[in-house]
Amino acid sequence: MFLLIDSHNSFPLGPDKEPLLVDAPLHAISTTAELPGGVTAARLTDALASELSADVGDARSHADHPLVAHAVALLRAQETLRFDPTDGSPLTWDVSGAVARSEAGGMVFPRIDPCVIGVVQNADGTEILLGENARRPGYHTCIAGYVEVGETIERAFEREVWEETGRAIYDVTYVGSQPWSLSSSLMLGFSARTDDREPRGELDGELSSVIWASRDELPQISLAPKGSIARSLIERWARGEFSGEFSGEFEGGNCGH
Repeated sequence: MFLLIDSHNSFPLGPDKEPLLVDAPLHAISTTAELPGGVTAARLTDALASELSADVGDARSHADHPLVAHAVALLRAQETLRFDPTDGSPLTWDVSGAVARSEAGGMVFPRIDPCVIGVVQNADGTEILLGENARRPGYHTCIAGYVEVGETIERAFEREVWEETGRAIYDVTYVGSQPWSLSSSLMLGFSARTDDREPRGELDGELSSVIWASRDELPQISLAPKGSIARSLIERWARGEFSGEFSGEFEGGNCGH
């Protein structure tokens, strides 16, 4: 069975809204990778997913789907990691797409970059701190950034919040993770609190807007798209999972892109 993924990381969906698996590709394919359950991920080279089905999913909306996350990560690794970073020789990927070998026989694996992301709430848990990325405007989301060499993931989150918002945080707690195959990242989710209503430090300029939002205000704010860990964390906060002060249902604002 094949999972066909086009150049935009989109794929056909079946009637059940799950990724559509086909017995054999009817279009040209290039890169392939073996997935669990006897499924082969394959890159379409002469068609778009929208040409194969009226219902299409993509790597963003299905980021938490294990098969999709695995497929996109392995295809992307083969397409972008072509030379051994140690000796510069061409890499040859095995049939699984999970490991490559250099000319000297050295093993190279798909790259995974750890990235921290999380909910920052005020001391009493009634508001959440959200930012709008200057390079990807149009929606507000959780504070996030990559882990630097030599850092713990907790320290990385503290640093990112300080650099991007000028707030110091405490009660940093790990709450979950999500692979984000589009950038070969592993998103590590946190919750934390701050006593800083306003910034106390110089900002790095990565965010064009930083706002506080209450649960009542969230439905009027364009938020990170559904399927992302950012949206999940915001919704969990809105349900009171990190403060224990609210148990209602959350209806989010318009999705970002």
